[in-house]
Amino acid sequence: MIDEHFNHMARQMQERRQQKLYGDPLFRVLYMPLWYQSKGDLSPVEAWQEALMVIDEIKATDIGIRHLEVARIVDKLLLRYSTFDNRERKDELAAHSMMMVMATVMFMLGEASHSWKENPHRRLCLNISGVLSRIGGFKQLCNDVRESERRTVDDEGPLPVRDFIGDKSIDLGQLPTFTDDEIRRAGLNTSHPLAVLQAMHIMKTRMTADNDWIAIYIVLIEREIIARTMTAFCAMVNDVFSLSINSRYLSATLRDHGEDFDKWNKAYDDQRRHIELARQFRSVLDKLAKGVL
Repeated sequence: MIDEHFNHMARQMQERRQQKLYGDPLFRVLYMPLWYQSKGDLSPVEAWQEALMVIDEIKATDIGIRHLEVARIVDKLLLRYSTFDNRERKDELAAHSMMMVMATVMFMLGEASHSWKENPHRRLCLNISGVLSRIGGFKQLCNDVRESERRTVDDEGPLPVRDFIGDKSIDLGQLPTFTDDEIRRAGLNTSHPLAVLQAMHIMKTRMTADNDWIAIYIVLIEREIIARTMTAFCAMVNDVFSLSINSRYLSATLRDHGEDFDKWNKAYDDQRRHIELARQFRSVLDKLAKGVL
């Protein structure tokens, strides 16, 4: 759901999320091109997060009409960016913000295949490009992204193929192993603790902020795999995954969201992301444990 009102992310939150996103090869490619366009507009982190919101909107749309729904999504974004923090903006500024976000969506969808002709989202990308070609800054952004990608490929090799819309498959051969001692220390109340830890590892790679762990916590509580103790949960995560999640910070996130998962609100960026992560975690758990958890 794309809300009508946009509010800038707090600077501290942006900085934390940016450090996480530096680990994403596509974000590294897009960062400087988006930064060049960001003066008085969305930051690269905000453009990325807004693009993920649009991706969720596309996922919820029937696959046969997604390319047509581009027009509706564009209209919703123009309305959303007509104000920043409840301050009105000119139409051309709203259009530029929309361009940054939809271009990021287009670049994300472009990673679904090595071959452009075989890309499952080719028609969708063409419609996005057709709309954005009429917006100032789009041509320069594309040129900057091509140059940034060329340098990245030269230094790091080709970008990985990823389908931001399609369901992420699980490569069983790439799942980590955990020692008996690590499994014991995790203290999980299930007959399949290894599957739970492996599912948590998979979700860790999809997170962009420390508070994303709230999605894992809420599902484990829902399935009675852990006790309702945030301190113990964070201690377990930090021990097993060598992290430093702050239990007070995560408790504050839970207070902000509310303990009733069904009442989490998609109108808020963090809650919408955490709802999606919880949905993915349930799916991964079920696939790894064959539905017996």
